[in-house]
Amino acid sequence: MNEWGSVVEHALKKQKVLVAGAGVSGLAAALRLEELCPEASIAIWEASPRVGGWIGTEVLDARELGSSYKGPLVVDLGPDSIVREEGKLPELIERLGLLGRIVETRKDRHGAYVVYRGRLTRVPRGFGLVGPGDPWAWLKEAPLSMRGRLRALAEPWIRPRPALARERGETLASFVRRRFGWELFEQLAEPLAAGIYGVGGEAIAIQATLPRFVEMEKTEGSVLLGLRKAQRSASKTEGARYGLFASFDLGMGVLIDACSQKLKGVIHLNRPIFKLEREGHGFIAVDERKESERFDAVIMATGARKAAGPLAALDLRLSELMGSIGHGSAVTVTMVWRREEIPHPLDAYGFVVPRVEGRRILASTWSSEKWPNRAPPDLVLIRVFCEGKGIDGRDDDLFVFEARRELADLMGITAPPRWSKVVRHEQAMPVYGPFHMKLRAQVEEILKAQPGLGLASNSLWGVGIPQAIRAGERAAERVSRHLKGLPPLSEVQE
Repeated sequence: MNEWGSVVEHALKKQKVLVAGAGVSGLAAALRLEELCPEASIAIWEASPRVGGWIGTEVLDARELGSSYKGPLVVDLGPDSIVREEGKLPELIERLGLLGRIVETRKDRHGAYVVYRGRLTRVPRGFGLVGPGDPWAWLKEAPLSMRGRLRALAEPWIRPRPALARERGETLASFVRRRFGWELFEQLAEPLAAGIYGVGGEAIAIQATLPRFVEMEKTEGSVLLGLRKAQRSASKTEGARYGLFASFDLGMGVLIDACSQKLKGVIHLNRPIFKLEREGHGFIAVDERKESERFDAVIMATGARKAAGPLAALDLRLSELMGSIGHGSAVTVTMVWRREEIPHPLDAYGFVVPRVEGRRILASTWSSEKWPNRAPPDLVLIRVFCEGKGIDGRDDDLFVFEARRELADLMGITAPPRWSKVVRHEQAMPVYGPFHMKLRAQVEEILKAQPGLGLASNSLWGVGIPQAIRAGERAAERVSRHLKGLPPLSEVQE
């Protein structure tokens, strides 16, 4: 067969794509690729025995836990919500037909507590993760000394220095201390951020994680003024404003189930990728059983460290960069009580714990109070987030003991739980350190020299579910252009 005949034969052959990883970014990548290239054959290799990655939901029978009501008790084992970006949900949810199953946080509860001097104290109204959005509420309610409150309100008079964040990789700790003072950082900003990113503020780059606050400093000259402006704009344009958080009627597992059911590609469970090599215009993927297959394109949708090993044979520098991204661990303890066993009024969504309090837990979410229909009226569902250090050397009973001890001290809960479950999230949270933006740019540059390869996970472009979905869909769009012989779009990710 002549050269032209080989080209024609290759063009007519059904193209094969491998998606390594069946977490939310891998599922989103596979679904988007099926939309863009319906003729392609897609295989998903998942290392674990289930799909969904860190997302998972367990539905229990409330009657079996002592409820007098018939119905489910919904336990999210991983993330329990989607944080809306600019008030929007990912388009994937609409394409899956899930808009009717979206639920928002309960309106008869609001806000959260913070542990201050050993007691639960309300987080001030309007607090915007790094600074106060309502100065008057802040002055009256902030769990800080009067000096700390006044220092935070003086923020508009602090000289803006956005170049520190943009060019020098400023940390969250440095940014908040510089703008609002050390007291606000230690008591509110750090514990709230640690609940999202799993590490302290000294390890988090503000530009890589919370760039909107850097933009406020640049454009408004003040984060406080930027927060006030954003709140006024939202109240004028959105009317009854959508909540910041959204979930589904039966937990976050609804999203994973819908993705799995819509997929046409074949999901291979318990099949981790071991090695990825280039062969001509395609790839050879080898699993841990040393079985190999050829693919025209590959999307790596695993965590950065799990991707580093398989990528070493393809591009050693890319492997080193992915392997250098730090990750934190966390442990959750979920427990169920009868409502009369809880002396606290449960009038919020939970609480966070500053490190300066010296406790063994980081936060607690009162799931039955945060979301509608998570539990019947006579049961309370509480989740506690424990410190992830030393995760291997501590058994589940110890985590339950520590969680119960802290809840007894802070909330007065002394009765044993009706049910409990410990879930370990080992190396689950990527740490976006001071040089993460430079690392990301280097990865993007390497990808330009690797046609047909896409990267999709929370390790590079955002830890939230919307960011993971977007990363998966962008990887699919990159790969689809390669399959169609089109030039790649700009690799710069937002």
